[in-house]
Formats: sequence, structure tokens, C-alpha cells
Amino acid sequence: MTPTTADTKKRPISPPINDSDSKKVNIESTESKVNHPKVRTNQPKQINKRKYKSKDVDPTSPLGVLQFEINELLQKHNLTKEDVSNDMKLILNDESIIPQYHRIVTDVVVETISSNGDGLGLINHPDSQKKLQIVIIPFGLPGDKVEIRVFKSHPLYVESDLLNIIEPNPNRDDSLIKCQYFGKCSGCQFQNVDYNQQLIFKRQTIENAYKYFAPILTSLKSLPIINDTEPSPLQYSYRTKLTPHFNIPYKRTVEERPNLGFGSKGRPTWRKDVDIKDGSILDIEECLIGTPIINQGMKNERLRFETSFKNYKKGATILLREDTNVIDKDSKIDLIEESGSTDDKDEISYLEVELNDDNNDKKLVKTCVTKSRQIVKEYINGYTFEFSAGEFFQNNNSILPRVIEYVRSNLSIDNQSSSDEEEKYLVDAYCGSGLFSITCSDNVSKVIGVEVSADSVKFAERNATNNNIKNARFIVGKAEELFKSIDTPSSQTSVILDPPRKGCDDVFLNQLSDYNPAKIVYISCNVHSQARDIDWFINKTENGHKYYVESVKGFDFFPQTHHVESVAVLALKKD
Repeated sequence: MTPTTADTKKRPISPPINDSDSKKVNIESTESKVNHPKVRTNQPKQINKRKYKSKDVDPTSPLGVLQFEINELLQKHNLTKEDVSNDMKLILNDESIIPQYHRIVTDVVVETISSNGDGLGLINHPDSQKKLQIVIIPFGLPGDKVEIRVFKSHPLYVESDLLNIIEPNPNRDDSLIKCQYFGKCSGCQFQNVDYNQQLIFKRQTIENAYKYFAPILTSLKSLPIINDTEPSPLQYSYRTKLTPHFNIPYKRTVEERPNLGFGSKGRPTWRKDVDIKDGSILDIEECLIGTPIINQGMKNERLRFETSFKNYKKGATILLREDTNVIDKDSKIDLIEESGSTDDKDEISYLEVELNDDNNDKKLVKTCVTKSRQIVKEYINGYTFEFSAGEFFQNNNSILPRVIEYVRSNLSIDNQSSSDEEEKYLVDAYCGSGLFSITCSDNVSKVIGVEVSADSVKFAERNATNNNIKNARFIVGKAEELFKSIDTPSSQTSVILDPPRKGCDDVFLNQLSDYNPAKIVYISCNVHSQARDIDWFINKTENGHKYYVESVKGFDFFPQTHHVESVAVLALKKD
């Protein structure tokens, strides 16, 4: 319908369109249509051009870190961004150019590996005015010579599928692969890499994180050598939580069961020994990094999903969380209703596990919980913890004893005397349900756990009571005044930080600096935000200059994947 004059006052004659909208828009002026007779011409209709919309990304997110990795690759090869840039306006609006950009390229050498576990390489640019293109090659390892299919373009790089391994590098050993979905599932990146080499890759990720995000400390050479990454006792069957999901097309009746599993990583074909069907979500029957009871739960829920999928009007995620109960060794197992996932006979699935610690008269009974609000238990180092199944808790309990021991050993304050009369204190910021507060409470006079979540504080208090911890107090604190209720002398207090992936904000770091504790142990699931925070804390806060980075060490919570957690220790400089 022709817009009226009133319409044109409300909106532009040529409204912008989204990237995904290829609809042609006639931008002939309203005035000519209203006041003049319509004249047919042979001039082609003008259309709104599709535009590439760049998104704001956190520099410490995977996409943000990629920009640092691209810059490093450019410097290595003496290239500029202009040398490798892609004309997104042309690619988005000229279909004839697509085959030149999105094509098969052979004899590509993988130059390096990103923190996200993807290979990075260089290929010839289809634009003769440019030099090279940077390409992301999932499942490519440094030194591989490969054949790829480029399928998506971005301003400074392109994405590709790995089609064939022409010449493998020495670190590639495909005989190590245990999972039929590896090579397409986005969950794991390193199943074909010797475990010691995986640990080396993860130490390099930490080294790069501090190089990229702690520029002042790096330039001043104020950082210690990054310690070797601590291996996980379990390299498979360790993950205590999985969240398979499925999609249902919007407003569409689905007659066939949709795939239930995890996201795919493009359409690679390099694995010739298995036939993995394409799809944005892979239909996965078993995840080898999940614990045995989690996989039993997945089997149960997949069986139930065969018919229950018809009850869903849109996609959803299924929670699979391990629940551990400690019972007497000779006790009969009596599982209450709703304590876990049930099998095809409607019986609760469970596994018995013998204890290898001092509780020889006890055993563990594990079930798989699927309701996010259900309270579950975990057993670590003789302690039991309760929390909501859908809330955060570490997902590899085999390595937790090593992490806890490392944190405990680094809480000692160097400038304190060894006298037993001098009290020592611990503040656990972002304490959650009290994991570190409780497990590190036995060698201090008092522990104060601080958390912005009231629900988490309730669980922390309950866990302290259940573990007979008398010297712990938990506070619901506002983010802007987290240290307001801390009454311990800072010179005798160590602080544990275990923030979410985004790290700490400036408000919190300034509060920490003002409090000026004797020791800081920073635990992080995102080493990039950790490095950023530490650089800012030491160089930008009031008392930050009084500290130095004593040590940084990675812990491999997620073998076979690119993820690595890091523990950094900050101590006061000696006078």
C-alpha cells in the first residue's frame, strides 16, 4: 500500500532493514506518487542495502579474545587489518560474489590455536586488492595441513569447516578419540591430543591471557612464570552436570522427535570413521565426559522424550545433575520419590560408590536429578554440600580436593608470626553455597562469607551447620558495599575471590583495595577477566601498588575441552 503523507512524518521513507531481511524496499518518494501521475521507467528499483551490524562484545569473552589473537597473528606476518579485511557490504548484497568468498581451500596450514580451542590459519584473499584472509578452523591443530570449506565471513576473519587432514602435525593422534560425536559436537576440542599436550595448550592460554589483559604488569615484567596446569584425576566420566537441549520450529506442529543433545560445530567431514548427521543440534545418546549416573539419566530422559516431545510448543533444555548421598555401608538403599531420574520400569536409577577416604564405614549413592529447584548434595574431602540443582557448583569434583588444598596452602600470611595467639581470619567473597569458606575454615579463627544472593547464603549457613563448622558467618552483601560488614583486621585477613565469568567490577576492586587484606587468592573460570582485574587492581586502585602477583596456576576442570580455570595469588610487598 502506498504510504500517505502522514505516514512519512512518522517514519523515514527508506526504513532500515535487518541483516536477515532480504526484502526489497521501494524508496521512490511519496511526493512524486501523490502529486504527479505515475510514469513507468526502465530504471531498476533501488533497494536498501544490507549492512553488517557489529555487536558490542566483552573483550574477555571468546569473541573479544579472538581480536587479540588476530592482532598477534597479523603482527607475526607483518600484516595490517586492511590487508585481511573483508568487504561485508559487497558480500551481503552481491550474491554473485559469494562463491569467491565461501569456497573450498586446500593445503591450508594451521598456524596456531585460539583460547577457544580452534585452529587459526591464513589463506589467499579472493579480493586481488587484499593480501590474505584469517580463517578459523575448528578441530585444526597447529602444524596440520588441511582442506577446508569457508562458509561465513566477518570483517577481519572467516569461518570454515574442516574437510580433510592432508598432513597431520605430530600432536594429532586420532586413535585417542573415544567419542563417536567428536569432530562435530561443540563440547570437546582435544580428544585427539595427548593429555600432557592438552595441559600445555591450557598453560599457553593463561600466558596469553595475562599478555593481552595485564599489559602494565607484562610491560613491567612483574608477573611470575605461569605454573604448569594441574591435571584432572579423571579425564573422562568427570562432569557432574549436563544440559542437553532441543529445538522446535516456531508455531509448527512437530510429528517427529527433534534431536536432543548439544550444538554442532558446523559441517565438518574430516572424520571418515563415523557418520554424524548434520543439524544445529546433534542427537547425542551418550556424553563420555559425563559421569556414569549422568549418562544413565540421559538415557532415561531420552527414552521419556520419545513421546513427551509432543507436549512442547518450543525448544527447551533438560537438566541432568548428579546428586550424592552418604549412607552407612551396610544400610539398605531407600530412595524417596522424586530423588532421581527413573528408567523404563519407573524405578529410580542409582549407582553405589565406595569411599576411599577415612569414612570406610560409609558409601555414596548417586542419582541423577532433573528438576532445577530440587536440593542436591555433593561430597568433597569429607564435607557434604547442599544446593539447588540448577544453581552453580563446580562440575568436576575429582579435581576439587586438589584445588581446595592449593587454595588453603596459599592463604597463609607471610608477615604474621607463627604464634598461635595471633588470630587469623578469612573473608570469602562470592562465597556461593560455602565451598571454600567451609573447606578452608579449620586453620583460621573466623570465616566471613559474603554473597549477593540470599538463597546462596541460606545454603552456606545450612552447609556450615551440617558440617559442624562453628567459626563461619555468612552475610548477604550489596555489590556496592560488600565489605561494609567485615569486622576483621585487614592485616590478619586473607580474602578468597571466586567471581562469575565476567569477573569483578571496579566498584568491588576499589572496596577490596580500601580494605587492604594481607593476602588475596583469586579463583576464576575465565582467566582473561582475572588477568584484567588483577592488572587494574594493582595499577589503578588506592592500595593496589602494595601488592604483587605471587603465583598463577591453572587447574584442568574440563579435560578434552579448551576450558581452564586459574588460581592467582596476590601478596603484600615486604617493606
